[in-house]
Amino acid sequence: MSARTLCGHVDESMSDTRRDPGAYILAAAICDTTAQDEIRAEMEVLRLKGQNKLHWHDEDHKRRQVIIERVAQLPLMHLVVVRDQMPDARAERRRRLCMQRLLFELDQLEVATVTFESRGPADDRRDIDMVGAMRAEQTITSQLRIEHQKGPLDPLLWVPDAVCGALTADRVGDSTYFAEITAHTQLITL
Repeated sequence: MSARTLCGHVDESMSDTRRDPGAYILAAAICDTTAQDEIRAEMEVLRLKGQNKLHWHDEDHKRRQVIIERVAQLPLMHLVVVRDQMPDARAERRRRLCMQRLLFELDQLEVATVTFESRGPADDRRDIDMVGAMRAEQTITSQLRIEHQKGPLDPLLWVPDAVCGALTADRVGDSTYFAEITAHTQLITL
């Protein structure tokens, strides 16, 4: 059994509900564990005075361009899963379907640890329970671990937020941002 040296940081987004209804996006930024501190430092530099964390939705076009250009230069791969064929399904259902596929793919890539942005104790517990169920079904191995972290505490979580934002813009007609990271991104649509 080889040592797993990759980690993933995950964030999610619902796409533009008016122009891209029903789409749910789950993105993972994947890097070698030895690169985490460098990436965190690079992302931290982008936080403006008074900002709790970088959040794509709160940024203007100029800032978004700066953020996505920085993301494109980092030693990262991106794995993005989109569920867009269930406009009437609850967001949590779409998230779970995306999460199942994302975790399967991350395990296949031999990622060791996946860090999700915390959504609170009850939602985090549901994620942990789902991982347990996937292990019991042997959909993923026990070598893949998940953890949760508050977004402001880990600048690496700002990366998948930007990837989700860039993909949302692309899905509604503005490919400017997503074009910057396409070469390093695997996109799976369910």
